[in-house]
Amino acid sequence: MPDFVPTIDEETLERLVNREFVPDIADRVRSLLETYGTEPHHIERNRVRAAILKLANGDLSSIQQQVSVAITDFRDVVGAAEYPRQMEIGFVGMSRASEEHLQDLKNQDWNDYCDWLHKP
Repeated sequence: MPDFVPTIDEETLERLVNREFVPDIADRVRSLLETYGTEPHHIERNRVRAAILKLANGDLSSIQQQVSVAITDFRDVVGAAEYPRQMEIGFVGMSRASEEHLQDLKNQDWNDYCDWLHKP
């Protein structure tokens, strides 16, 4: 059962920044987001930055917090943003859940992420 993985390009990332933040703050948000992706182990830069935006939910102070988390381990922000239901039950819960239940969680997480990604 494969995971759903979003592909975030520069244009999409820019649209998300502009959608989530007013113009006066958007430049500061971009600057904060750019602090993730400066190291060789900072992979999937745009995907992680989009996850940070989703978790911040329009809160500038949360951007810095989420960037710090991502710099330590990007999986923490990606997991929370893209797979919240799966993260909630954890690895033990996932190992005990039926394939059908796991697929249902994945579908719900993916649908919620897509709704957020594509909202106007």
